[in-house]
Amino acid sequence: MSSRDDILIRLRTVLSRPDLRFPPANPQPLDPRQRMSVTYADGDRWDLAYRFGRELETLHGSFELVDSPAEGRLALISRMKIWLDEEMALRKAAAPPPGDINSVLCWDPALLPIAELEPAMNDTGFNLVAPADMADVETRAKAGHVRFGLSGVDAAFASTGTIVVASGPGKSRSATLLPLRHIVLLPLSRLFPTPEAWLASLRYTGELVDFVRSSANVSLISGPSKSADIESNLTLGVHGPQQVHAILFDDMEALMRGR
Repeated sequence: MSSRDDILIRLRTVLSRPDLRFPPANPQPLDPRQRMSVTYADGDRWDLAYRFGRELETLHGSFELVDSPAEGRLALISRMKIWLDEEMALRKAAAPPPGDINSVLCWDPALLPIAELEPAMNDTGFNLVAPADMADVETRAKAGHVRFGLSGVDAAFASTGTIVVASGPGKSRSATLLPLRHIVLLPLSRLFPTPEAWLASLRYTGELVDFVRSSANVSLISGPSKSADIESNLTLGVHGPQQVHAILFDDMEALMRGR
């Protein structure tokens, strides 16, 4: 008997034991959707929103859910004021953090999913900065010290608490990677149960090829940046934002009105 045969016999013997939890004794057949998905989520858009939020909290992020884009705008300003107060408290410490405390590194405001954000942010003392060319040394140096980041999403997955961000004109990766604190504006129309559901939607609408070709980079972000040492001591913010806060808002009525 070869070594291969010996290994296979041992595996078959072990798997036949009735006390094992896997495989189940009477497995139920999977439907095509379940068979093709690694993770699973279901329900209406509100169920998916709360599932996304729970998953994000598990990943050390935070979220809030509001009823409209207008409420999303107010939630953004409120969160920015909370973070600004925290930054001001840090600046009273012995070693204040560097950077422009009132600047927000962001996508082109016209590409953000909530309208009229720039004047609203300016009225509350914040300055939206959308770098056009991160290859410029001076621009890159200034962006590196901005404490807050703001972006939309191309998609999000309820089953994993993950957002998809594709970089391109007006959608600099710097807004999601450089700042210490990142706010995500997530309309429920871009929230999908799973990655597979999102890809299926792009295929159905014929947008998948264009999306891939037009995106300089596609990032999947699941909460704050995380790193752990060999003893599993977790550190947040090593390679990216230390805090990620998602503002989910219902945009269905706005979409039906064509806004």
